[in-house]
Amino acid sequence: MSTTPAAPAGALRIGRVAGVPVYLDRTWLLLAAFIAWTGYRTGSVEGVGLGVAYAAWLVVAIFVAVLGHEVGHAVAARALGFHVHRIVATLWGGHTAYDATGATAGRTALVALSGPAVNAVLAAAGWAASLTLGYPAGAFAYSFAWLNGVLAVFNLLPGLPLDGGAAVQALVWGVTGRRDRGLLVAGWVGRVVAVVVGLVFVGGPLLRSGRVDLLDVAIGAVLTWVLWSGATAAVRRAGVERLLDTVRVGDAAEPAHVLPADTPFAVARELPGLVVCADEQGHPTLVLAAAPADVPGTTPVGALVQRIPTESVVEAEPTGAIGPVLRAMSATGVGLVVLTRAGAPWGVVTGRSVEAAAGRGHRRT
Repeated sequence: MSTTPAAPAGALRIGRVAGVPVYLDRTWLLLAAFIAWTGYRTGSVEGVGLGVAYAAWLVVAIFVAVLGHEVGHAVAARALGFHVHRIVATLWGGHTAYDATGATAGRTALVALSGPAVNAVLAAAGWAASLTLGYPAGAFAYSFAWLNGVLAVFNLLPGLPLDGGAAVQALVWGVTGRRDRGLLVAGWVGRVVAVVVGLVFVGGPLLRSGRVDLLDVAIGAVLTWVLWSGATAAVRRAGVERLLDTVRVGDAAEPAHVLPADTPFAVARELPGLVVCADEQGHPTLVLAAAPADVPGTTPVGALVQRIPTESVVEAEPTGAIGPVLRAMSATGVGLVVLTRAGAPWGVVTGRSVEAAAGRGHRRT
């Protein structure tokens, strides 16, 4: 998607599952409160004690269902060779962050479908338990099966940002050979899915009882907004990827000059492009930062440079795709990448140079 990104702000690390750190975002507490309230309303029909027990069970059951879903994604991603950063439970359910560098259509589909597959297994286990347990344990097991079944089916709806949408994206990508085309199709289908979900939440109660349930309308509106936003983001990302397909590394590269650290600044500032300093083995480790105008010309460039991580040095040809360079830039957060050929620096790519190259590509298309 490489260094591990920082932990999400405001999230509590609660452990590790399958070697992957698991975080509980504070927004999940809002979801837990709503779930508990819903569970209490349902269970308290048969008494306060059962209402409290069912509320607590429902919170645990949904957390296990969401965690199992995300663990499915994480295990599949690791098995396919991706580096998984974390699992986070949030107000909207959860997500698994992993480095998708080297992803293919087939791998993308496998990772996407692994989450609903785990929910299907959990649903089957809950249903089997409900057949053997007495009341109320059997009813609790049945609700666990129902929750996982709904989660599996909902996530298989064929539009981004849902897992079924990722599978559609992978299918179109595999058939056309273009990832951006897959994103575009799955994003537009996701917009249709968002509208249909909203209509179901409004129209369902209307057809059943002849009136609109305000709670269903509120839930439907939130789900529609979340799904529409995710689908729209996919459509926009498709446009960016299509544009970047026209940008080669050489289009965004600025000249780089390798100088010893003791070179006077007066020499460096006369050179076009950026100055790179190398270590004793010739590996680029430092880049000349912007220096004030009043810096004496005799100042060695080694006193004005910023150190860059090894991940910011990428072996690339001018005719190569810009994608790996952008991923390195995003992963390190440095804002620039030193380009090498056979280990020797030949250029530097910055965020500004990529924007300029993309702008030129946009005018050509």
